[in-house]
Formats: sequence, structure tokens, C-alpha cells
Amino acid sequence: MESIKERFTLPKEERLCSHKALEELFEGSNKSLLAYPIRAVYRQTEETGIRIMFSVSKRFFKRAVKRNRIKRQLREAYRLNKHLLQPASGGMNIAFLWNSNELLPTEKVMEKMKNLLNKINDSVADISSVD
Repeated sequence: MESIKERFTLPKEERLCSHKALEELFEGSNKSLLAYPIRAVYRQTEETGIRIMFSVSKRFFKRAVKRNRIKRQLREAYRLNKHLLQPASGGMNIAFLWNSNELLPTEKVMEKMKNLLNKINDSVADISSVD
């Protein structure tokens, strides 16, 4: 039996930190997908690799403890399922935004994240097949 060793890590290089990249990501011409309550805004880039960010608005959760819990759940769900993302060429910047005022169990967040990553893959595949 062959053992597949896959590292489920989320290194600093995969985090989206650049102000310029964030501005480009949130200007009007980018794609957005929803797997309620998670919304993903993404943009294909010339750089290689996928860079991500997570955000939970104060509008939905006033307490930082709850916002941090959701960000932890989102990071964990992405970290364990990032192998589902396969950008066609170049790289991609993705922002995951929480759009609900209710907390969900981690299993539900995992399910929604898988759904969203598959939608992103399908959307990128459609775009690259048109080009």
C-alpha cells in the first residue's frame, strides 16, 4: 500500500498581505462566488502560487473572540482542502469573506469551503477554456 504524504500547511507565502494586491482584488472587475455564508472574491495573477486572506466584519460580530473563531475555522477548512484548487496558469489571489451573523460548526464550514473551492475551480476552468 502506497502512502501519500501531503503537507497540510498554510505558510506565510500563501497569505495575501500586500496593500496593492488587496486594492486590485477588491476593485470592481473581479469574480465573486458565494457558498453561503462564505463569499470568495478572486483574481487571477501572473505571479505563481495562490495567495489568500480571510475577513470577518465587525458588522456581523462585535466581539473579536467570535471573529477570530470564524477566521480560525476558515483557515483550517482552507488548509485541509487547498489541494482542490488548481489554477490553470499563473497564480490567484483569493479573499474569503464571512457574510452571516451566526456561528456554524466546523464541519459545516468545511463543507461550505469545499463547495466554494470546487466552484472556483470550475469558474477558472471555464475562463481558461474560453481563452
